[in-house]
Amino acid sequence: MDGSSQSRRLPENSRAFSQAHILPRHSAESTDYVGITIADELPQRQSTLLHSQSTTTSQGSPHKEQLTRQDFRGLFHRIRSKSDLLPLPARKSTKNYASPLKAMTVDLNNTYHRINPVFRYELSYNPRRVLTKPSKGIKNDGYDNEDSDYILYVNDILGSGEGQKYLILDILGSGTFGQVVKCQNLKTKEIVAVKVVKNKPAYFNQSMMEVTILELLNNTWDAHDEHHILRLMDTFIHRHHLCLVFELLSVNLYELIKQNQFRGLSTNLVRVFTAQLLDALTVLNEARIIHCDLKPENVLLKNLESPTIKVIDFGSACHEHQTVYTYIQSRFYRSPEVLLGLPYSSSIDMWSLGCIAVELFLGLPLFPGSSEYNQISRIVEMLGVPPVYMIEVGKSAHQYFERYLTENGQKKYRLKSMSQYQREHNCVEQISKRYFQASTLPDIIKSYPITRKGLSQKDIDKGKICYPHF
Repeated sequence: MDGSSQSRRLPENSRAFSQAHILPRHSAESTDYVGITIADELPQRQSTLLHSQSTTTSQGSPHKEQLTRQDFRGLFHRIRSKSDLLPLPARKSTKNYASPLKAMTVDLNNTYHRINPVFRYELSYNPRRVLTKPSKGIKNDGYDNEDSDYILYVNDILGSGEGQKYLILDILGSGTFGQVVKCQNLKTKEIVAVKVVKNKPAYFNQSMMEVTILELLNNTWDAHDEHHILRLMDTFIHRHHLCLVFELLSVNLYELIKQNQFRGLSTNLVRVFTAQLLDALTVLNEARIIHCDLKPENVLLKNLESPTIKVIDFGSACHEHQTVYTYIQSRFYRSPEVLLGLPYSSSIDMWSLGCIAVELFLGLPLFPGSSEYNQISRIVEMLGVPPVYMIEVGKSAHQYFERYLTENGQKKYRLKSMSQYQREHNCVEQISKRYFQASTLPDIIKSYPITRKGLSQKDIDKGKICYPHF
């Protein structure tokens, strides 16, 4: 029997042993496969046998230690797949080792600590970007500025109770009431809007009224969040400041018009927005609640992917039987009842809605008055003198209107001239801008140059005809 036949008849373990010795024990190729680099993993007896064999072979001694087939079977095992390989030897611990680059960058804190065990670092030590202006602490032990606004910083924490800790991310807006900041609830990780009210009794009391009204609307009249009314999520006191937590919404309708370069929106979009506002005002009317400050800035998109809106800022809202304030509503959207000092109801919100609807379509406010007198004069120019009963009952009507008798002896009222008003009130009225040449709404819509992307002139004309009857 020749040598080749003998080789083919060797046991499987022997063939594995022969193949293993094709590569030197310490060759580079052997480092990836443990079955080839055997010495480190074998028991002491097996390593001794291998060492004895390699020694006698290298010295060329005639006396060689003979390894039996049983010895080979004990030394090696079959390697048919990757799963047959022995596990890698445990590497030396690198716990206290870092490359120079890592030690001086991402691991810099630990590097400093190893150099000086006293060194400690926390995120709170970071310089914090101030969000409140002015930012000098004067009141409330240095936590408030001169305007009684709480001085807010990025990464500062509002609240202290369980589930009431909010990380400040950025400023969303500010006003006479206080500030609104974008925050993250540290427990739920939800992003919310937090209104931080000024540390003054008047603002605190009015904001508590806002909380009462929103809780009534959210829990009773719009429990399933179907009528486009802002959701109040939480309230708490932080360093003498009342904080109100709301759902976070997107841009307001004024910003939407502004981004459209003060060109009007499409009739269909105006219709969608107006329908939602009507839905919200219907609920308010049923609840006998007056919003008192409805304007494009207080109507926000829920997100930029859909035209769903929410009515916000109930800071001026009141019950119909508690109409104690006379200076309400933003001037452009202020109703004649408020301007003339008449008792008012939820109908004043409907006046504001009409002004908003026109502004959405035209892109510009319908009555951009520079003062209360100018506001009334614009309304009179378009709609005529208010009814006699409104002027006679209104507490402020005599400031703007004068009575005269007709040739038939009939009593009527007319708007005072600007010069007469200035003389009587010792003031100077500024001539405000006129956005439209026409003086009636149908004429304004027909003559106003409306630009719509993707619409033909026929569609634009159709929108102009339909809108007055909208």
